[in-house]
Parts: sequence; C-alpha cells; structure tokens
Amino acid sequence: MDFQVIPYRGRLPEDEYDKVFLLTDGWDDWFKYSTMYVVFYFDGDGEKHRIGEVKIGQFDMAADQRRPTIPDEFNELDDVFFSLGQDDEYYQKLNDLGAEFRDTYLTAMRDVARDAELFERALEEDVTGVSLLRSVSDSSVRIQYRRMAQGGARLTEYAFSYTPPPWGRGNQPPTFTFEVHPESYPPTNVHVLIGRNNVGKTYTVEQLTNALVRPDEGNFGGFNWEDIDELGLDESENFTNIIAVTFSAFDPFEPLPNRENKLSSVRYQYIGLKHIGKAEDGKVKPPKSTDDLAADFGKSVQLIVTQTAKRDRWRRALSLLESDPIFKQAEIWQLIEQFDELNAELEKREVFDQLRAAARKLYSKLSSGHKIVVLTITRLVETVEERSLVLIDEPEAHLHPPLLSAFIRSLSDLLINRNGVAIIATHSPVILQEVPSTCVWKIWRSGREKRIERPVLETFGENVGTLTQAIFGLEVTNSGFHKMLSDAVEEGLTYDGVLERFDGQLGDEARGIVRSLIAARQLED
Repeated sequence: MDFQVIPYRGRLPEDEYDKVFLLTDGWDDWFKYSTMYVVFYFDGDGEKHRIGEVKIGQFDMAADQRRPTIPDEFNELDDVFFSLGQDDEYYQKLNDLGAEFRDTYLTAMRDVARDAELFERALEEDVTGVSLLRSVSDSSVRIQYRRMAQGGARLTEYAFSYTPPPWGRGNQPPTFTFEVHPESYPPTNVHVLIGRNNVGKTYTVEQLTNALVRPDEGNFGGFNWEDIDELGLDESENFTNIIAVTFSAFDPFEPLPNRENKLSSVRYQYIGLKHIGKAEDGKVKPPKSTDDLAADFGKSVQLIVTQTAKRDRWRRALSLLESDPIFKQAEIWQLIEQFDELNAELEKREVFDQLRAAARKLYSKLSSGHKIVVLTITRLVETVEERSLVLIDEPEAHLHPPLLSAFIRSLSDLLINRNGVAIIATHSPVILQEVPSTCVWKIWRSGREKRIERPVLETFGENVGTLTQAIFGLEVTNSGFHKMLSDAVEEGLTYDGVLERFDGQLGDEARGIVRSLIAARQLED
C-alpha cells in the first residue's frame, strides 16, 4: 500500500489511484506535541474517500520533538512508530472500505487498537498519554476501537446496577438498575431519578460518581455490571468516561479534578459553575463568572471544529435544539463556517484566537438559560465518547419546559451515537415525558426510611399533570391550587358555589378536581 505525506496547508492531488495521503494538521496538544494527520484514500477507480483523523506517535521521542519523523512516502511505517484513530468514525470508514483494505491499512499504519501488544508498549510513552489519548480514553481503545478494528459492530447492549451507602441506621439501601438497548424506541439511554426535594437524588448521583472515579477512597456504595462486555474484559474497563454536569449555585459537592494525561481506567470531566481545585489560601474558589463560562465555550468550540466527526455531531446536536426559535436565531453553527474561512487565510494561532473571540461574543448575547444549554451540549459533544456515563443534576433549574425537552432529545441523540448513557436527578415531570417508565426511578422518603420504585403508569409522552400527580401524590393535593380547591369543597360549597368563589376562573383540570372532591364528599356523607 502506497502512502504519501502532504505538508501542512498543502493540497491533495486531484487524480490519483490506489493511494493513501496523510494531510499534516497543525493542531498541537498542550503546546507540546503535533501528531495529527487527516487521512484520504483514492481507490482503484480514482474516487476519493475521507477516512478521518489519526495521530501518529514515536518511541523514544526527543525532549523537544513535537512531531514523529515519518518519511514523506512509505509502504508501511517502521517499527519505531505507532498510530491511533481519533474517533470510532475512523474505524467505521475503514470497515466500509472492506476487510481486506482495513487489515492492510491498519497493519501498515501500526495501529494500536488492532495490535494489543503494541498498545501496551505505546502506553509507556509520554506522547501517548498527552497527545494520542487526549480525546480518547485507553478503555475506548481496548473495547470499542479494537472491536471495530477487527470488523465488529459499533454499538452493544449493556446493563449495570448501583447500591448507595446506607441511608440511615438500620435502613437497607435499595439497588438501582439501569439498562441500555441500542436502537430501542423510545430510547433507553437517558435514565431519571425523580422525587421531591431532600429525598437524596443529588446525593445518590454524587455517591455514584465517587464509586466509579475513586472507589478506593471511601465507602461510596457498590457498582456492578449485570452483563460483562462480550469481549470478556474486566468490569472496571466497561465505563470509559464519567461526565458530571451541574449548574446549581447551591450544590454542596465539589467537582473532582480533571486529568491532563488521560491514562486512567475511568476518566472524569466536570461541566458546571464551579472551579476545579482550591484557591492558594486553601479555600473554595468563587463560582465561575459569565466571562469564565464564555471562555469554556470558546475552548470547547476550538476542540470540536478541528475534528470532522465531532463537528458533525455538534451541528446535529444544535439542530435538535433549534425547535426553540430564539436558539435558532442565534445560528451558533456558523462558528463552523467561520473556522473554515479563517483557516483558509490565517496562521493557526491567529485562527484559534479569532475563533474563540467570535465564540465568546456570540455566547455573551444569549440569555442565561440559552447560555447554560449551549455550553452544556457543546462540552458534552467534546467529551462524550463510547460508553460514557453522563450524570446531570436538576437541569430544569435554568431551562423553560420546551427548551428542556429539546435538550433531553439532543442529549439522547448524542448518547445513541456514542453508545453512552445519562442519569438525571430531577423533580421535573417535563423530563419524565421524554423517557419510558423503565428508565425512571421514583425516590420517596417517609421519616428516615427511603425507598425507590418504578412509576405505575407509562411516562413517555404522558400529560405533565398526570405525571405530577403520579410522582408527588398527596404532596400535590395538599399544596398550591389543589389545596385551595379542597378547602372550598370542605366548606360545603356546591359545584356552582366553588365556581362562584373563584369567579369562574377555573381551568378544565381544576373543574374536574372539584367534581371529584364533591363526589367523594357525598359518598362520605
């Protein structure tokens, strides 16, 4: 197989046959390594195929060496080099080109997903942890990429359970079970913990995070896989990435530190208002300002637009949010076009400076709710990979119901694409409308006793009022307009008397409640 390297900003030839081109990319990792190439293949008929991004490492790189010293032309890389695709799309494209081409290509490129022994050797190199695995976890390489490099399918089913620490003296904690079935309708990759305030939703999510990310540092409960991956891998390798999302100013829990070098059994990412780590005086840092969040958005956009597969996922995620007319008018997707235009005219550093500035300017014009949702979905596109677990605490705090529904759909679509799962702690029935009852756990508490149960009725597409009554029960009938209606009926008023009391200003649901309360009163009499 013939390979040729095209210099940075060089052009691909127009007429080639049965040849692979590596287009040098200017992207660098932590201003230390530049290992990225974009791969194109011209087949025997001269048709061009874009395979995707790959990073190439080298054993024993010099301290000041930024890029591997691969030759301008070669048939296969020497044994001092190794490569890794930067997305499962890369391996999918190779599979689409046929098993013979895939196997020949991956062997020539010394791909570490295909060669397990080579990968273990490469893990000892600094360039692997800092550059090749910057956007990919080692678990993804061992599981998803290796399966696909051998012609396997992209998505798999999986199930897991979690038992939190005891919720009080003598109280046996319940066990939450979760299952994800690819291609199911309704989708099963978004799960919900719901209940009133102070029943332990946020606590459960926090303890689950600790149980997965730092299980040896305390009693955080027990996490178990119900079905081990078909490749027979160790349980600890089944989740590759934990992403915690919370924008509550009152969240008492501190985010765990992110890691620059991504070599870890389970990676952890935090998306939210808090700064990671303590201030110099040891105190907790103040929440992020609007400027800080805008900077986070700009950095995330920069990472996304340099990788085609992530660009495509970001554009799709944004389009699903555009059911909100104000969000649609913002035209956030234009940042992709701006990057392409800048990249054709300017040097790399100036391109990124101007792109981040444009992203911050666009972000500053959004409302607070739109700021939260666009930052969240953008950071999720950046960080979610195969077998990611996303943990979200009360997203309804900043989003109105239609935008909240659109966000859940966009999140679900992203997770379907990445074979991931989300667990959302909420007290919003709007979120319940978007998931089936098999993906809902209702948490309730009576005194010191806490229990969990599935909703009795189907939740997907159900009326919000019905869901509210089903989840919160007596708490609904003893509060708000329900209590006002109940008090009027208890005074002995007739139906017409209640209507008169409220000056006829009762909706259909309120009128139905009044009739039911009066009927119940008459039966008691």
